[in-house]
Amino acid sequence: MLLDTSSLYYRAYFGVPESVRAPDGTPVNAVRGLLDFIARLVTDHRPSGLVACLDTDWRPAWRVRLIPSYKAHRVAGGCLLYTS
Repeated sequence: MLLDTSSLYYRAYFGVPESVRAPDGTPVNAVRGLLDFIARLVTDHRPSGLVACLDTDWRPAWRVRLIPSYKAHRVAGGCLLYTS
């Protein structure tokens, strides 16, 4: 199973309430949502292997040069996205 972890992480951040926090108060909603999603995929599909790819450059300059409108509608993640 090959996962685009960046997109799943982004979805999890907005899909899990911000109230999900670690004992020290740090928001962990994106991490929790991502792990829940991966667990569900593994449970449902029983893959023989799993590769999770993560690209933190959500709007790479080389791609924007080719397609200026690439992800232009997205706002850069707030600090909580990166904290989570």
